[in-house]
Amino acid sequence: MRFVVDGMLGGLARWLRMLGHDVTYDSKSNDNELLSKAATDSRVLLTRDEELYGRAVAKNLHSLLVTGKKEEERLAQVASSFHISLRMEMSQTKCPECGTNLVQVLKKDVLDQVPSTSLQLYNEFWRCENPSCRKVYWKGSHWNRIQQTLVESEKLVG
Repeated sequence: MRFVVDGMLGGLARWLRMLGHDVTYDSKSNDNELLSKAATDSRVLLTRDEELYGRAVAKNLHSLLVTGKKEEERLAQVASSFHISLRMEMSQTKCPECGTNLVQVLKKDVLDQVPSTSLQLYNEFWRCENPSCRKVYWKGSHWNRIQQTLVESEKLVG
């Protein structure tokens, strides 16, 4: 799915990117820019702003007023509303920072970008394809927390 996310939902934008969705997010975008992006690019607007949501509805834009207080609740609401999977596959994951595709790379290609301890512990690495980002990811100790958040969100979906 393609989303445009308001400045109050940066965490949700990162989660949706990790789940493989095309997400436009700029914390500095104003309401008019968000509405324009949703209309021009046929994106679903996700917002916590009731006034912005009302304006989107009035313009017949596909939108969702996100009401969850915790990230698990927000993810569950979006997953339920748009029937999206909360299963994360690294082959489909996008960079949580910039939204560009990740590609698997060899350990030898990221020696200068990954802490030595992580290089000793892990063998699989992915890098953002965006030349201005190039962030590297791996299934480190944070992986269990990521999976737990997704499991908790899935339970809320029902």
